[in-house]
Amino acid sequence: MVRSFFRITEARRVALLRVAVLALGLVLGALSLAAAPLAAQSASVLGVVKDSAGAPLANVQVVASGSNRSALTDERGEFALRGLPSGTYHLDLVRIGYASAHQVVTVASSGSDVRVSIVMHVATVRLSSVNVTATPTGSDPLDVTQATVQLGGKELQRALSTSIGQTLSKEPGMAARFNGPMASTPVIRGLTGERVLVLQDGERTGDLSSAAADHMNAVDPSSAERIEVIRGPASLLYGNNALGGVVNVISNDIPTSIPTKASGYLLGQGESATPGGVGGVGLTLPLGSQFALTARGGLRDFTDTRVGGGAKQLNTSGSTQNFTVGGGYVGTKLSLGGVYRQMNFEYGLPYDAGDDHDHDHDGEEDHEEGHGHGRVRIDGLRRVGSLQGTLNTGVTALPTIKVDQTVQSYRHSEIEESGEVGTRFNLSTQTTNITARTRFGRAAGALGVQGIFRQYAPVGEEAFTPAADNRNLAAFVFQEFPITRNPDADHAPRLQLGARYDRFTIETNPGAEAERFGAPRTRNFDNMAGSIGLSVPVAEGVSLSANASRGFRAPAVEELYADGFHAAVGTYDVGNPDLKAEQSTGLEAGLRAQSSRVFAQFNGYYNRIDGYITPVALATPVVVDGEAVPSVTFAGRDAVLAGVEGQVESKLVHHFVGGLMGDYTRASIRGSDDVLPYIPAGRLGASLRYDNGRVSLGGDVRRVFAQDRVTGDELDVATDAYTLLDLNASWLFTLAGRQVHSVTLRLDNALDEQYRDATSRIKRFAYNPGRNIALVYKVLY
Repeated sequence: MVRSFFRITEARRVALLRVAVLALGLVLGALSLAAAPLAAQSASVLGVVKDSAGAPLANVQVVASGSNRSALTDERGEFALRGLPSGTYHLDLVRIGYASAHQVVTVASSGSDVRVSIVMHVATVRLSSVNVTATPTGSDPLDVTQATVQLGGKELQRALSTSIGQTLSKEPGMAARFNGPMASTPVIRGLTGERVLVLQDGERTGDLSSAAADHMNAVDPSSAERIEVIRGPASLLYGNNALGGVVNVISNDIPTSIPTKASGYLLGQGESATPGGVGGVGLTLPLGSQFALTARGGLRDFTDTRVGGGAKQLNTSGSTQNFTVGGGYVGTKLSLGGVYRQMNFEYGLPYDAGDDHDHDHDGEEDHEEGHGHGRVRIDGLRRVGSLQGTLNTGVTALPTIKVDQTVQSYRHSEIEESGEVGTRFNLSTQTTNITARTRFGRAAGALGVQGIFRQYAPVGEEAFTPAADNRNLAAFVFQEFPITRNPDADHAPRLQLGARYDRFTIETNPGAEAERFGAPRTRNFDNMAGSIGLSVPVAEGVSLSANASRGFRAPAVEELYADGFHAAVGTYDVGNPDLKAEQSTGLEAGLRAQSSRVFAQFNGYYNRIDGYITPVALATPVVVDGEAVPSVTFAGRDAVLAGVEGQVESKLVHHFVGGLMGDYTRASIRGSDDVLPYIPAGRLGASLRYDNGRVSLGGDVRRVFAQDRVTGDELDVATDAYTLLDLNASWLFTLAGRQVHSVTLRLDNALDEQYRDATSRIKRFAYNPGRNIALVYKVLY
């Protein structure tokens, strides 16, 4: 039987595995429904949230970790989380201008409602809240064993930029792969592209940002309620493409609670370095006691970027239009919801015109640099349909089962200066996830199965890879349990264990029009991953953590089968079909502390990646359109990335808050003097601000050191040291007892420094943005 299974075709095996995934979901659902009448009843958590003076707080977001439920307080400060099965929940409360609050509640098997009263205090020191991306169940930040980042509220508005990468670039351990203001993707501990996974509301974004430096993350940061990051290998929960970490943009487009009245937001933003503006609006509308609709929309439009010294980086203008429509049913036993998202985008790529400089009508110098093959613009569209459902089973051992399905369609065209389309890229993505929360004695966790299916098809004479289909089928288990005699004690030592199995297949479909790619080819990559983590409280509000993990990344179609000119980096790429999967072994240790006066997080890490795939320059250049360009192939070499990162923020005197940050990554090929390309330079920074909870005024300065540990080829060139000074002021006020208004004024790069990031793929000719005046206004109602 076993031998005959492996003798059948790959298509048959995939079909059988798909059936197995569906059957598992149906079996779990049937067992839950059958057992529910004999099990505990669901209950509600009813609460009121007030400030330290006893006044009710409206517009507080309350999230019950691991339950897929959230609520928003009304003008009386009241909220209700209904239909929660028995168990222990971490309630995370977030409101702009206030320190996030955290409370543990226990829903008894008797089905009795739980009532809580929670006090939130005005925030001046940055504090972490529950990071739902870090574990499938959610937990207090002091119990998480991996390094995490969260941006929300005032911190998000102080950082909000044109891309996800730029918005996160100030955080320790984070940087951006700059390729113009739109195509600027996250870098985590020196890794980016195919090694960093970007999610929206927990689902893969289904774009091509990881494939090339000139492709954008098709998610607008202005739509985010908060952004969560896991730094370091996160393959256990998310699989392939997460060796560097995971970025999750949370917008909560599918309602998981029913507000008592219409609620939403208005957003406006303007900038001078990328002259233009952003407008956004969102609305959640209740339809009775169990149904709600959501609608979101936004526009972004800007002209060419101004770099340090006042010059323009030509052909860097862009625009986006996005809208979202969602709906949901929230019952005591079952919640169902769906959402449709659409984003249209258009932007230009910086290009190299040698050393030529023109002047605009104001007499300002235009920095005309990019690749010598002319001005290229990208025009594209992303569509997403998503459905999700959560069943409260009533079974103590298996309290909830969540099923979600997404179907995505992405395309973009690269339009030459003549107006002709050079290449069209089409990508279709389908994902299916079934996740069940578990509780066995003192252990709580999750188990699940996942399926990811992608169909990629570049079209045009300049397409440098064949069309290809990817299939990734996986199963995982994660368990967390206290290692103490008192499992109900707050911040008890906790052990986290997990395992994951992946089967990844890539199959090319060159087609008759692409003979240079040869016959169709198929590669299979099987992998077992695992992790173990430990968190230990050492004092009130202070914990130590350690984590070891094993993950993998399968080669991309560009690395295996490329054969053509790659305009994004100006090289002629030749794939290596014999590449093996990258295997990552990550070790990490950290210290985390937080209180009303101090927030601190320090981490050291070591990440060994066997078979790390790098571009290797070939001796002979290739002539493209009459111009000689570098020729590269790809090789798997054993690499090591190690580093430290840290951040501390503390109240000083009166209402003054000071902070320090720093990070450093060293990356090299094991057993040689060779280094990895495009590794961020080390940084040290300090901040100081006056902050009384309503008015904030201050700034930060960062010294970025020179990066001379480069490969030395014509693409990965050394970068000089530079200093960035950013100033900001914000005002927070409430009107009509419910409307929360926030106004933030920023002066980024106040010294108008002309600099180049070490991580940029176009750093040999393109500068980063210069002095920038930004105004951000947001109202919650």
